[in-house]
Amino acid sequence: MMGSVRSCLFVARDRQPYCRRASLKEPYTLCPVRNGDFVLWDVRLSPYSIASQKILDVDEMDEVNDTDVDAALLLMESDDASLTHCCFNNIPLGQEKAEAIVSAMLSNTHVTTLDMSNCFLTDDIIEGCINMLISNSTLESLSIETNRITGAHLRKLVESLEFNETLKELRIANQYYTTGVGDEMAISKALGVNKTLLKFSLNWKNGGARNAADRHIMRNNDISRQKRQGQL
Repeated sequence: MMGSVRSCLFVARDRQPYCRRASLKEPYTLCPVRNGDFVLWDVRLSPYSIASQKILDVDEMDEVNDTDVDAALLLMESDDASLTHCCFNNIPLGQEKAEAIVSAMLSNTHVTTLDMSNCFLTDDIIEGCINMLISNSTLESLSIETNRITGAHLRKLVESLEFNETLKELRIANQYYTTGVGDEMAISKALGVNKTLLKFSLNWKNGGARNAADRHIMRNNDISRQKRQGQL
């Protein structure tokens, strides 16, 4: 995991997290790890912060992620309330597994953060991600950074935000392919339609598109602040 975190392992008791070493009242991430006949849970306690959500650097891309994908997928499909953050970073998921993950999110009502950075994802996963963003009203953060997705498909993904009012963070930077100017302009325009996204990452090449996108995100943050203060 990125950032400063504290973690411990515990065994699920009656399908509920059980741990005497950690206070689960804090924000936490559950990462299932197989150990023989038991499923251990790696609980990482950490306040949500911008610093912990940066783009994966070279060292972080080499970090080993011990998440049991099948165990996590089972919990996602069963809509288990104990799983709120699915972290698959640095795991070569493959098309079939990646599609199963986004398909499970169509009806999941508890996962608020889905991380799939450096998972060797391609354009083939975007249609599933679009359906997920349109159907899911719980997900607040999605990261598909450091994959092999083209600008044209990133554009389609961002344009689907017109039909989403719950996602607060979208990270799509650091792709293998360079995003063209036309796609960047379309992405920036699409961000202007959405009023709820508060954080966005992309390796912009066009300064005009980047500046316009920054204004849209700043506007959304102003709207969010005014709602919290009861001004809207």
